[in-house]
Amino acid sequence: MDEILSHLETSAPSGHWRNKMRSIRCYFVKNLSVLGLLSIGLWACGEANDEGTSSTGGGAPDGATSGPGTTATGTGGMGPGGTGGSATGSTSGSGGASTGQASSSASGGEAGGTGGVTTGTGGETGECVKGQTRGNQVAVIGESFIAATHGITQQIEKQAKANGSLAEGERYIDNSVSGTTLADDQIPSQYRKAAENGMIKYVLMDGGGNDCLLRGDGDGALAAAESLFETMAEDNVEKVLYFFYPDPIGNQFSSLKSCLDTLRPKMKALCDGLTSPKCYWLDLRPVWNGHNDYTQDGIHPTSAGSIATGDAVWEAMKTSCVAQ
Repeated sequence: MDEILSHLETSAPSGHWRNKMRSIRCYFVKNLSVLGLLSIGLWACGEANDEGTSSTGGGAPDGATSGPGTTATGTGGMGPGGTGGSATGSTSGSGGASTGQASSSASGGEAGGTGGVTTGTGGETGECVKGQTRGNQVAVIGESFIAATHGITQQIEKQAKANGSLAEGERYIDNSVSGTTLADDQIPSQYRKAAENGMIKYVLMDGGGNDCLLRGDGDGALAAAESLFETMAEDNVEKVLYFFYPDPIGNQFSSLKSCLDTLRPKMKALCDGLTSPKCYWLDLRPVWNGHNDYTQDGIHPTSAGSIATGDAVWEAMKTSCVAQ
């Protein structure tokens, strides 16, 4: 049969009829391939594809030259292209499922396509994975609300170890110092010192209390915080948890309370609007309300206040997947 078709093809009077005979020949040999003549069918089809025909499959065969207008589409990637062919591909994510389509278009032997696109969820899986954070990747910064006893940091570390998020024997970098402000580059310098090793991914902080208490300057604290967050973004810090003060107790702190009440919504708006680093806001007033035993002087936490505050910070860290 193949010899007969070859004779008819070569003796055809015009290029049009020769191509018709080649198409008939391709049809027959493809059906013969079902009977075991697979190699003949593939050879015949590869030779016939020279004038505006189209096929679907895994791409052009090795060494085949596509004529004008030839198109090939495939799923899951391309085989080697024809003469002058080229392929492009892209990969994103890690650890995810692999999905994608490859396509090519040809004209004069050129091929282009996407050789299989892989998408995955690597780090952002929607599930918070524990045990991935080292102690030296977490910086704690602020003033005496934290630094008076460092009890808040200690309680957070205790919870982190109990929940498998911090290895035994490791500590966070707690650079908080009593009497410091956001303005005058004091609390920001605590961060920069912690970031010297280039490892900081998470920041736990307060700030603004002494700016109000000592300076009466909430706006200065806000401006300093904006600059600090810009520095963190440059350092690729991923997340910040900003916990803001409970209401001070006592008439002697009326001006402090007024300043904090003005600063609080501004600082919250700044935090909420950040995307790099992502900032999470924790208002401690609901935690402290009705618990005068959480402070002895009206502003600094007792042991009970430090534990309650540390527990509240830890719960917010779990909810926001901070330092887990």
